[in-house]
Amino acid sequence: MRVLAFLLLLLFINPVYAAEEVYICPMHPHIEGGAGDTCPICGMSLVPKQTEKTSASGDESGTIDENAIVITPEYIQALGVKTAQVSLEEFGKSIRAYGKIAASTRLEHTVTVREDGWIVDLATSAIGDNVKKGDLLFTFYSPDLMSAQSDYLIGSRTGKAEQRLRLYGMDDKAIAEFKKGGKMMEATPFYAPLDGTVTMLEARPGMYMGEGARVLTLQDFSKVWINAEVSLRDIEFLKAGDRADIALSETGKKIQGTIDFIHPIANPDSRTVTVRVVADNPDGALKPETYANVTLTGKLEKRLAVPQDAVLYGEGGSYVIEALGDGKFRPRMVETGITANGLTEITSGLEAEERIVSSGQFMIDAESNLRGGMANMGHDHGDMVMPEMGSDADEGSSPAMNMEGGHVH
Repeated sequence: MRVLAFLLLLLFINPVYAAEEVYICPMHPHIEGGAGDTCPICGMSLVPKQTEKTSASGDESGTIDENAIVITPEYIQALGVKTAQVSLEEFGKSIRAYGKIAASTRLEHTVTVREDGWIVDLATSAIGDNVKKGDLLFTFYSPDLMSAQSDYLIGSRTGKAEQRLRLYGMDDKAIAEFKKGGKMMEATPFYAPLDGTVTMLEARPGMYMGEGARVLTLQDFSKVWINAEVSLRDIEFLKAGDRADIALSETGKKIQGTIDFIHPIANPDSRTVTVRVVADNPDGALKPETYANVTLTGKLEKRLAVPQDAVLYGEGGSYVIEALGDGKFRPRMVETGITANGLTEITSGLEAEERIVSSGQFMIDAESNLRGGMANMGHDHGDMVMPEMGSDADEGSSPAMNMEGGHVH
């Protein structure tokens, strides 16, 4: 131990020896050695590194930023260091949720009869039949409906008489056929009011139907709802009209939708709120009563941002490695906002157009910590004060770690 302490003192006391060229491992910067040495951990050849501190600002005054380090181009290349510019990026908070597909009640229509009578014939006779608007659904015989037709034919044929036909359920197409024929229709036709699929059928030919009885239900599946359960903490970022991306895990199909409604009442058990998304479904890929993965994106805004991977986290908070140019780097404390689409918002600590390290920053950070720890060890070398070898203050940069498998200079 005395030998180690003596060697470490030489490192900080002897300026000539400390100024000699140092070689380090590109992957393990705490391993130091001489020219031609290899790393005992990974076997890579050690590369030269400039060790003296240099002005971080690059001005002619010679002012030294003690937080900045200088790395040789060879070392930068070996680390695969890449930089990115701090810029205003358009992005919103992305929220993932699990959603259940449902038929839109806005596109559902129930066909009923408004007077007592009997079903004469069914043009659509099974659940699942697809119909177009204007297609014949069924014909219906009703004494009350025939009486209304008779009053129209023998009466004044005024708007009031025609309105009575409408009140009994005859639509424009049926009334036009009635007027053209000029006689009563024993089997009054009922036509589809919209394109859709028969999802419920409660009538059969010859069946008696009382006033208000439901004959069938038509559902248009060209648009569907996806009810996604979103955490309470994320609801504030969403509003009606925001984009939603729907992915079907079974088929891999992806469809874009829009937030249609955010329910005002939360589920007290799951602490979630139901967000209703509406999406086009022209090919029927979205099947009601099945599930889908939903990604909701809040309103896109311009915000100062950096790549998500560029932000490092320590006990003091968030920080990035700033690229000053000419191989100079230094850590910068920042405050972050939301993270979405591979970007992290910077609320303070950086300005637009500054450059930060986006790849290789972990190795530079390790090098910065190593130098900071070594500088702290030698701060009071005049008083011959040595740090404790087992200190946790600078984990990963203690003398013991610097000595392991390497050479001391």
